[in-house]
Amino acid sequence: MKIAIYSPNWIGDAVLALPFIQVIKEKNPKAEIIIICKEWVSDVYKNNPSISEIIPLANYQIKGFFSTLKTGRKLRNKKLDISYTLTDSIRSAFVLWLSNSKFRYGYADQMRSFLLTNAISQPRQKIHRSRKYLGLIDSDNYSFILPKINLSDTEITWAENELKNIGLDKPIALLPFSISKNRTLDNFLIKKWIEKSDRQYIIFGSKDDVKKADQLINYCQGVTIISICGEYSLRKSIQILSQCEYALAADSGLGHISAALGLPTLSFFGAGDSQVTAPIGENTGLIKHCSPCKGTHCNKSNKGRYCLTEISSSYIDYSLKNIIKS
Repeated sequence: MKIAIYSPNWIGDAVLALPFIQVIKEKNPKAEIIIICKEWVSDVYKNNPSISEIIPLANYQIKGFFSTLKTGRKLRNKKLDISYTLTDSIRSAFVLWLSNSKFRYGYADQMRSFLLTNAISQPRQKIHRSRKYLGLIDSDNYSFILPKINLSDTEITWAENELKNIGLDKPIALLPFSISKNRTLDNFLIKKWIEKSDRQYIIFGSKDDVKKADQLINYCQGVTIISICGEYSLRKSIQILSQCEYALAADSGLGHISAALGLPTLSFFGAGDSQVTAPIGENTGLIKHCSPCKGTHCNKSNKGRYCLTEISSSYIDYSLKNIIKS
């Protein structure tokens, strides 16, 4: 039997789909599990023991009607028995319909139900996105499963050697950037948290973050910080990240990756909804903060949220110790 899973399009959401993939494999141990995904999230799925094949799609393959038509029809060669779409887009349902998959599961949204053989009603209550994905199947006994990114021994050895070549030993990962500007951590906050530290820090990010990383390094004079933004593929970055001591993360895809690696990860959530998209892992912590900052107009009445300007380095150390201790 062949089962296809149409992956979410964002890195963080792709990580949150990992428990769903694991459960599908556990329920169908002899099945071939095929992941259909945007090419930029494919590195999340590599070396996963539940996955038989990854089909990465470039933008041009699903941009426009005729390209999408060609991509969907090409999937007919896979002779799919069952397929699931974890996105709520009509395009993903259309691709699976074109594939001639016998059974097609997904949430009823964007008037796409006619393309699915099994259109599931959206959850009525707010739930975490990983649990939402599991809701497409009978998953009551699997809600405890956490995302896990798998690395081979070869990948780990490469990362250890690469860090030595860079001149770092168990550095602290800084993941301050996000696609959304209002979720990116400000330079003055990071400086406040690390300016008295004698530890080594390494900044992760994309090519678009190179300039911002350089500005952060210049802002934190006297602190040992190296940026590898845009220098490695996502998979290589994941490998290097796995060898860090812990991570300070904005609400971002890299924060989810860090958590799924089992790295002690302290994430800062402001604009995002942590009940829906917070990273989940064995060693994760969360600091909820106001966003945007209200400055002098803040009345300190936002219960359960901190003011970023009042978070000290000692409080971060305390939070990390609690993560590691637990």
